[in-house]
Amino acid sequence: MTGNVTRFFGRTVSSEAFDAKLGQGVCFAGSMVMLVASLWKLTQLELSEAQFFFGMLLSLSVPLLLIIVGMVLPSAVAASKHPD
Repeated sequence: MTGNVTRFFGRTVSSEAFDAKLGQGVCFAGSMVMLVASLWKLTQLELSEAQFFFGMLLSLSVPLLLIIVGMVLPSAVAASKHPD
C-alpha cells in the first residue's frame, strides 16, 4: 500500500523547464500586483511624510524580493539537475 502511494506522488506531471517558467511568471505577475495594490492603498490613507516614506520603502521591498526570486528560479532549477 505504501509503495503505491509513494509511486503515485512520485510521478512527474510537467517538465522542470515548464515549472521554472511558470514559477518565474507567477513571481513577476505577483510583484506587479503587490506593487499596484500597495501603492493604491498607500494613496488612500492619510499619512504623514515619514509614514508615507517608510510605507513606500516597505511596499517596494516585497515586489523587489519577488522579482529577485523570479530571476533566480531558473538558475536554481538548473543547479538542482547538476549537483556538482
